[in-house]
Amino acid sequence: MSQKNVLIVSNTDDAHATAVQDRLRERSILVGRLDSDTFTFGQHVWRIRSDTNLESSSSWYVPDVNVIWYRKVRFPEPTNAVRSFLNQEAQGLFDCILADYHDCRWVNPRDRLAEARSKIVQLQRAKGAGLRIPDTIVTTSVEALGEFSARHNGQIVAKPIQAQIVGSGDDALVIGTRQLSLGHFESAVRFSPCYAQERLSLKSEIRVVAFGDRLHSFRLTAKEKADDLKQLKLSKIDHERCELDESTSRKIRSVMSLYGLEFAAIDLAVIDDEEPVFLELNPNGQWLWLQYMTGENLIDPFIDLLCP
Repeated sequence: MSQKNVLIVSNTDDAHATAVQDRLRERSILVGRLDSDTFTFGQHVWRIRSDTNLESSSSWYVPDVNVIWYRKVRFPEPTNAVRSFLNQEAQGLFDCILADYHDCRWVNPRDRLAEARSKIVQLQRAKGAGLRIPDTIVTTSVEALGEFSARHNGQIVAKPIQAQIVGSGDDALVIGTRQLSLGHFESAVRFSPCYAQERLSLKSEIRVVAFGDRLHSFRLTAKEKADDLKQLKLSKIDHERCELDESTSRKIRSVMSLYGLEFAAIDLAVIDDEEPVFLELNPNGQWLWLQYMTGENLIDPFIDLLCP
């Protein structure tokens, strides 16, 4: 394997980035880390000389980077107009730095991440690839929502279209999947579109962690009733390694290819003995907890993806 120099782009509180960074160093792979939340606190020199090549003396700088793992970017929330301006200036430099790595391999490319984040379009792509999907509606009409609910005997759930976590720290509001009853139809569509699906009778969920063509699959079974496993503590969920059938594996790889992704986490619902139902794809999804809960080594396969 030729020498790979890796730059991780993330935030200081990212456990995934820290675990992978530590393992990269253990494997003698040169790695740097660019954290957006502390970017403005560091001392950076980014000199574009007229007579020689670009120079940088920033602490995160890694020469000859050829692989960038783009995890997540989150700048501090501005508290006033001045802080908003300063943040925009810092983000401007941050984006310029990343743009300079246009010749590198990105996992995943930023434009592909942006395209893949639409949960609604994901359903269309998954269906096009042959995967089962839940019956779904997105509407601002009380009447349409009522008809949809009646079609499913009142058993429907509402999901966030995009924002699953609002705010930060102790004030953060986590918005997950929840059952939607008749009494809430009007409020569900009054201020924003309502994204609703038939309520599935879950036996379990499967999280598929895709590292290129390699799929690592885990069955998650709730010990108590919940419409969204994210609402439960990990101790309330049984985790076990499982295998996907070849048909489902092929279709997941097809969706990955459609989006041009090398890495993603895919959630499937098991409701019967037939093929599982596609729920969503997270192009930068979590997976480290699965290693902790099952003992399955995922860090090294991920590094093998970064540095083949």
